[in-house]
Amino acid sequence: MTDQVARELHPLGERFEIERELGQGGSASVYLAQDKHLGRRVAVKVLGQNLSEFVGADRFAREIRLTARLVHPNIVPLFDSGEADGRLYYVMPFIEGDTLRARMDREGRLPVADVVRLVCDVAEALAYSHSQHVVHRDIKPENVFICNGHAMLADFGIARAQTSNDMALTQPGLVIGTTAYMSPEQALGEADLEGSSDLYSLGCMMFEMLTNEPPFRGPNSMSVVAQHLTAAPPELRIDDTERGPRLGAVIKQLLAKERADRPTSAAALLEMLRPLSHSTAESIRVVVEAPPSKVNPDSRKAAETGRSYWTRGVMGGPGSHAKLDMARTQFQRALQLDPRNAEALIGLADTIHVLGYRGFAPVEESVRRGRELRLEALAMDDENAAVRISIGFEMMYLDDDFEGAGTELKRGYELDNWSAYGPRSYGTWLKIADRIPEAIDIMRRATIISPDEAANFNALGDVLMTAGRYDEAVEPLRQALRLNPQYDMALERLEIACHRSGRNGDAAMARRSLLAHHGKTERATLLEDAIEKLGWAAARESDVRRELVELLEQATTEDPFVNSSSSRQLSDRIIVAYAELGEWKSAMDWVERGYYRRPGRLRRVLTDFLFDRRGLAIDPRYGPMLRNAGLESLL
Repeated sequence: MTDQVARELHPLGERFEIERELGQGGSASVYLAQDKHLGRRVAVKVLGQNLSEFVGADRFAREIRLTARLVHPNIVPLFDSGEADGRLYYVMPFIEGDTLRARMDREGRLPVADVVRLVCDVAEALAYSHSQHVVHRDIKPENVFICNGHAMLADFGIARAQTSNDMALTQPGLVIGTTAYMSPEQALGEADLEGSSDLYSLGCMMFEMLTNEPPFRGPNSMSVVAQHLTAAPPELRIDDTERGPRLGAVIKQLLAKERADRPTSAAALLEMLRPLSHSTAESIRVVVEAPPSKVNPDSRKAAETGRSYWTRGVMGGPGSHAKLDMARTQFQRALQLDPRNAEALIGLADTIHVLGYRGFAPVEESVRRGRELRLEALAMDDENAAVRISIGFEMMYLDDDFEGAGTELKRGYELDNWSAYGPRSYGTWLKIADRIPEAIDIMRRATIISPDEAANFNALGDVLMTAGRYDEAVEPLRQALRLNPQYDMALERLEIACHRSGRNGDAAMARRSLLAHHGKTERATLLEDAIEKLGWAAARESDVRRELVELLEQATTEDPFVNSSSSRQLSDRIIVAYAELGEWKSAMDWVERGYYRRPGRLRRVLTDFLFDRRGLAIDPRYGPMLRNAGLESLL
């Protein structure tokens, strides 16, 4: 580091140990630093003196507070912000990877498949940010990072703090950066920019990704802005006979001069793009024939019927007790027909266990009896898939032995190549292990093998949400509810997926249904009134706060850190509620309390529930806790 840089950054030295400069532009500089407060490497973006004075500390703080609430796998989060010696700065994680600009400079035109995949990632990020009423305003290749093959959208902080009045429209020379991607309304200085402005900019970026040139070029910025306002985009030739014409039509619509002529939302854009990507499911080879068995055929059939009842009963909702009782009866009948049927014995163990944690039988006795039956089944047939899967789930959910669970569930999957139970079970472990692409592939396999099982589509929707592909998660979750309209877990996920992808009407309908399922008629009425008066976002926030009050009150009368009616604790639901409200320090309080009560459960808390753990990274307790728990890979 030069003496000049060291002197320049001296005001930041109390908190940051600056390692080196990562980049510099006309309005800001970015530095790699060790954040002593958060205990991790970060990127610090320091605004130039002129821009800092133009924006102002108060306005900057307000904008940062808004954008810091954006937590999504395809958005580079904002950890913190501040002012040092008159210069504003904000703090982001240090991303190990190229920007899209660096890749384009190195490779030129990108393959169509890569363009579609990366743009879908950015569109997912925009669908979420627009649902939170945040318009980026500065979509360009420099603000897109490529990490592990996926795109992450950065610089919400500076984009929100700037307005079109800041842009250098008279800069001489070739146009680079913002001006090349401006929507017509942004170029005109209109203040009421909407999500459609970001979609126009995304269309410009797509054009450049496919051609290595932006759609409009000129000798100066004013020339380019004039073309954004009046000129038709150049004809786009894409070397892909199958997808080229359709992709060209999408870009043409994105580059429409009038807002109303563009796709109605980022979610609508995703619906247009998704058919242009290669489906993972097309390459999956599915074996559907059951292997030969020495078990009595009638016994085997009864066990299969029992497992079907068990799968529906474990989903919860009305009638779950009756379904679990039917499952127990079928497994008992299977064992009467053939006492050597290990699959029936393990099914009985699973059913007794679920009856306990659903509150239909004494929990301790159910857990004890379930363990005994599992050991009997293992002794009977240690190469039975259902036996290994059941033991794996016991290790993961009861014993907090995550690695041991992975060994058992993987073996169960290897043994079960004919039903959906094996892939769905191992896929659950892969998701918690943060091996998301593998989990998505294996969950798709489960839906293909058994397209009539709601649990398979719920599991696929769940892992797509973990990947930040909220819009894509909507359809499998809807399919889960078509197959089982009482499936509360699928309905809960559908509400969140629709909300985070900007499908406000669908989200409101799902939340109303969820409240009705739980008999919360007063909250449903209050929600309806608030939607009419305040709009969906404010109404939802108010209802989540009401839910949080209920949960906190419940936590005063019962232990929030024990499994009660499911593998999810009351504390988990409190964490999710705080996360939905963007109150990450309060969420971290509960994460920390749970960790001290049951350290081995931390991985599941961070990876298996309906919130994005990245939001916790703003808390200085988060990094040290993960390191102490041996979970540094999740940082």
